[in-house]
Amino acid sequence: MIKAVIFDMDGLMFDTERLSKELWQQLGAERGYSFEDDFFDDMVGLDLEDTRESFKEDYGQDFPYLEMREQKNRLLKKHVKANGVPAKEGLFEIIDYLKEKQYLLAVASSSFKEKIIFYLDSIGIKDKFDYIIGGDEVEKSKPNPEIFIKAINELGVGREEAIILEDSAHGVLAANKAGIKVVLVPDLVEHPPEIEKLVYRKLNNLAELKGLLK
Repeated sequence: MIKAVIFDMDGLMFDTERLSKELWQQLGAERGYSFEDDFFDDMVGLDLEDTRESFKEDYGQDFPYLEMREQKNRLLKKHVKANGVPAKEGLFEIIDYLKEKQYLLAVASSSFKEKIIFYLDSIGIKDKFDYIIGGDEVEKSKPNPEIFIKAINELGVGREEAIILEDSAHGVLAANKAGIKVVLVPDLVEHPPEIEKLVYRKLNNLAELKGLLK
């Protein structure tokens, strides 16, 4: 019996992967860098260190990743303050449904916890979650299962009593290694068969989870 639902954040709850990519491309153009869409697709779900390595591998060891990341985050925060964070289809509906049915809810994201709380607060849903864990609170990031193991331990449920909602390949792999059912809700990237075969179900949007849990 499922007692807990664990959410990824960027690209799953919020349409932030698209916005982040556009800001990177804007800042890159100002500095003479050209970032293709495929480059960002490969980094969905990575933590800060792995993302930095990807940039340096493709654009050289002198690439000013941390400086540009700080610029990008300032612009992103400004956008969110002015417009709110763009919620994905079905987010509010599924959260209300899950709370009504008394499921335990968690967010387990590679983003830093401060950012997670800022986003959740910006649309008034932070208090809906029983546990929140960020990528800065684990030793190893997705696809390592550590973040999901910590989440179920804090929620007090077993692997068979939880379900994970993910949009990224790294998240699917982490959930699979943790031995927890994972539901894929794709965002910008269509995943290859070797990833899709690891998922319990594939949904078009978050609201479809209701039918799966009934």
